[in-house]
Amino acid sequence: MKKYRKVLAHPGIGSLMLLGLFSKIAVVAFPVVLNLAVVLGLGRGFGAAGLVITAWTVGVGIGGPVQGRMMDRYGARPVLLVSVLAQMLFWGFGPEMPYEVLVVSAVAVGLLNLPGFALVRLRLAVAIPDEDRNTAFALDAMTSNISYMVGPALGVTVATSVSSAASMRGLGVIVSLAGLGLALLNPAVRATTSEPAAGTRPSRTRFRDWFTPALLPVLAATTATTLATAGYESAIVGGLRHSGQVEFSGVVLTVCGFCSLIGALVYGTVKRPPGFAVIAGLVGLTTVVGGFATGDWRLLCLAMALPAALCSPAFASTGSAASSLAPDGARGVVMGCYSAALTVGNSVGPALSGAVQDSAGPRWAFVVIGLAGAALSALALTGHLWLGRRPAAAAQEPDRALADATA
Repeated sequence: MKKYRKVLAHPGIGSLMLLGLFSKIAVVAFPVVLNLAVVLGLGRGFGAAGLVITAWTVGVGIGGPVQGRMMDRYGARPVLLVSVLAQMLFWGFGPEMPYEVLVVSAVAVGLLNLPGFALVRLRLAVAIPDEDRNTAFALDAMTSNISYMVGPALGVTVATSVSSAASMRGLGVIVSLAGLGLALLNPAVRATTSEPAAGTRPSRTRFRDWFTPALLPVLAATTATTLATAGYESAIVGGLRHSGQVEFSGVVLTVCGFCSLIGALVYGTVKRPPGFAVIAGLVGLTTVVGGFATGDWRLLCLAMALPAALCSPAFASTGSAASSLAPDGARGVVMGCYSAALTVGNSVGPALSGAVQDSAGPRWAFVVIGLAGAALSALALTGHLWLGRRPAAAAQEPDRALADATA
């Protein structure tokens, strides 16, 4: 635990991780709470609920980079305060909204989503030195795992035992308090001793300064990982339902959560971990094995232990790689793009898994999403290796020019 204590010893990091955990718990509960608000509160079907969640997801995907750019220019506090205001209005009045208004409002509140995930990664990228960055992002992955294990379950429990309205408003209270706490902490997101003085703006960075070719493989590997993990969660439920063991879905998903937590803990102590694209590819390849274990929930637990254990290291490595590529003054927008890549994978994975389950069965869902994630990771690895050779080739060009001129 020495490496983790070293990370938490940095000023403000402990408080940031705690507040970030609460904000993550709230944010990951958004989809399930919206789903139950439509189905239980408005009496509509799951298709209508899916449209609201899709609207929210689109808003999050677009808003992430925009919020990141705003944090680059104005700091974290103004962005957080605007987000908290939007969250309070939406979750407070959401239970009274007609369905059509709820769809439109979901896009708006997604655009102004509380940037808890991105803010924690931004601060870690600024405050933690390079030699401890893998450990810091592994710690971030662990808190994310805990949030995924707690948030949706808490939202479902309140919605089904009390009411969907209570679930929405309770979620609004949690996310607002977490956002206000983060705004009070106001973590610096630029590599300076303080945020820009009032009334001044940091120097502008151009699009080509931060959206570099080297960033594309990182974003591809990020999408590949979320596509596989979000897809296999859907396939687990579908596979156990097909074999008449759907009541054990929660057990299998909980085992996956604990394996992911252990994977992050171990990854944070490794001095020379594999590259981000390699880990992402292994997540996809090992997911395929799950397709051969859907007949027994115990076998499925064993089959999914390895891909689950690899998913947190994949997220930690891609997050660390993205932060290392971001120049000062553009870290926010780069990590916003990283969050958008996560959102794309989380949207495509379950949809692809569900489509394959309907047409070919749950076994093939594991195979297709696993191979899709591995193929996208292979493209990311190819691009990363190719770009890694370019500087060496480019460095030789001046020597050739000098030799030609001398001749």
